Amino acid sequence: MGQRIHNVAKLHVTLLDGRTLEYVCTDVPAVIGRDPSCEVTVDEPSASRRHALIRPSAGGYVVEDLGSKNGTLVNDVTTSLAGLQDSDVIMVGAVRLVFSSHEPTVSTTSVVLVDEEPRRDTASYSAHREEISLPQRRLEMLYDISGRLTSLRDSEALLKDALDICFDTLRFERGAIAIRKPDQRTVDWPVVRNLRGADGELTVSRTILHRALERGERAIVNEGDNSAIDPTVSMVQHGIRSAMCVPLVHYDEILGVIYGDRVSTGTVYSDEDVEFLAGLARQVSVGLVNSRLMEEQKLKVRLENEIALAHDIQCALFPAVLPDHDRFKVAALNEPGRHVSGDYYDVIELADGRLGVLVADVTGEGVAASLLMANLQAAVRVTLSDSGDPGDMLTRWNRLVYGNTDASKFITCLVAILQPETRIIRMASAGHHLPYLLTLDPPACRTLEFEPGFPLGVVPDAEYATATIDLGPAPCTLFCCTDGVFEAMNSAKQEFGVGRMQEVFAGRGSSDPQELIDDMRQAIKDFAGHAPQSDDITILALYLA
Repeated sequence: MGQRIHNVAKLHVTLLDGRTLEYVCTDVPAVIGRDPSCEVTVDEPSASRRHALIRPSAGGYVVEDLGSKNGTLVNDVTTSLAGLQDSDVIMVGAVRLVFSSHEPTVSTTSVVLVDEEPRRDTASYSAHREEISLPQRRLEMLYDISGRLTSLRDSEALLKDALDICFDTLRFERGAIAIRKPDQRTVDWPVVRNLRGADGELTVSRTILHRALERGERAIVNEGDNSAIDPTVSMVQHGIRSAMCVPLVHYDEILGVIYGDRVSTGTVYSDEDVEFLAGLARQVSVGLVNSRLMEEQKLKVRLENEIALAHDIQCALFPAVLPDHDRFKVAALNEPGRHVSGDYYDVIELADGRLGVLVADVTGEGVAASLLMANLQAAVRVTLSDSGDPGDMLTRWNRLVYGNTDASKFITCLVAILQPETRIIRMASAGHHLPYLLTLDPPACRTLEFEPGFPLGVVPDAEYATATIDLGPAPCTLFCCTDGVFEAMNSAKQEFGVGRMQEVFAGRGSSDPQELIDDMRQAIKDFAGHAPQSDDITILALYLA
């Protein structure tokens, strides 16, 4: 027999200090954040003051990021706007919110295993969603120990404490707690007491254990006065006279089970006992989730520290000071799409007065791309001064990259060597976007056209041609960038595009390369709005007087 409650949308909020909140979604949008004026207030430093918005839509409810510092994730995917389904997990900074579009079904199903002949023992099973009904004395006991079981601490210490409580309050003679492994098919037994046989095997009633883990049922099995075969044969084999098993449940996830039994006393467990154990299990489940969140937060902090260190190391690989002479000025910008960048630029003054310039883009983002970029940077610094031929250098770098990466990774690269006195520039491209040449008098913008080769790491024996270009006597600016500039997207998934780049070129009124880069970056920000940065952005501008 079952009973169903009408659908209600709710947010179940778990804070890092173990507190849990519940918010009922209505037709009025609700802001989530640290500000006390928010409908859902989460007092955690990782959340922004006004972090995200939950609001109704035609298809249900959606969550919208409000330009938060740490972003909003739905099921571990960063999002600016997403529709919500039942059991979706929303992360607001380090705060976990579970969206529920309906109340769990309240079931009163009960199964008693009996035959036509009376059995010596009886086994009773009931669904874990059944309401717990306890006398005042035991409710007060649950309240007194709830702090011990839900506080932030190591999961092993929590489970040992939980089993101690079971032995003290329910007079377990043997007991254990099982926790599901990440694969969800098997369990670990981190806490076991008096349950192992001579060969180290667990002497547990497999029947009630399976039903608790797979069906979420709580069970009680007692020895009776009738003579018949035990419904769970393993209990007879191991002399178990009374046993209980309840699931550890957090919302609809079965985390594990608590099992306990008696083998020497004739006192059997009552329905009140299994209800009390179910109440304990609920507290332990909250404690386990809190412990898991604490470990995830520790891991997040450790990863953030490591990424911050990687970011600092990577920044040190870029030129510390850019050349600034009467004949030329250089400015550059690198903004990672994540914490570390797969883009790279370099400017190297050679001994004979020439200037080496390079812009490169590794496929992908993040740490893997940044490591490959660091390898390229090392090769550039070692070989750039040895050759005056950009095409020859790309050929050498290509063999290096191809021999040290798999087919999924490659690098686009533009390299140029400028002779400022003659205003001759020699250039080669490994699949990289060609540069622009800008002049102020007369105002003009043109692409420096020459034949690019394959990206580095794609073809093992690729060769690259060098183009020689006379920049002419008029002052000019060489503008180079990675595809993160023209492929920057707004919330409608539209790209910034080459046309908008050229609008910035046409509107400039200064020869200062830094002002040109600042104008371009501001134009991208204005276009993208609140949309997250979709790729690394790197720009290099060289002004030749």
